Amino acid sequence: MEDYAKHVRRKDRQESDPAFLRDLLHNSVSCSIAVERDGYPLNHVAFFVYDEPANEIIFHFSKHGFAGDEIVEGKKVCVSVHKYGKLYTAKRAVDFGCEYQSIIIYGTIHVLTDESERLNGMKIFFEKFFSNVPAGSYDNFTTQDAKPIHVAKIKIENWFGKQHLVPEIAIDAFYPAVDPVIKS
Repeated sequence: MEDYAKHVRRKDRQESDPAFLRDLLHNSVSCSIAVERDGYPLNHVAFFVYDEPANEIIFHFSKHGFAGDEIVEGKKVCVSVHKYGKLYTAKRAVDFGCEYQSIIIYGTIHVLTDESERLNGMKIFFEKFFSNVPAGSYDNFTTQDAKPIHVAKIKIENWFGKQHLVPEIAIDAFYPAVDPVIKS
């Protein structure tokens, strides 16, 4: 793998502690998956879960459209997961900034074709995102429901993280005046 896939330019912000990387993956909801294709790369945004024992990201996507055509078995991908925090000011505008945590993951796609593996992948999603919904209040996923959906894994081959918190030179720190959640 190229050198850029193993190191960050800002060593002062690099996070190499596996606990930091795992925690951010367990406590994030979505990721961007970049796939090489002719012309421009395909960037697919997806919900994901982190399977820590297997060191894999699991996600799903429609079999129809660009993602279904490009996110295929054995293709190399780059995954980005990030969170932002407070914005901060300083004496000089050039020193203004934003807190963040991020991970870049390099890996290879494995599309699940075994029906029990596919349904188990979907079960893992439900356990992470919908465990508070009482069983019996909805119809469980069926093989028929899963037909238009690909479930895939990305085996993590390499990863690195970065973190930047409000520095001492900051004069003020505040959360941005944007809504991080869609509200209907």
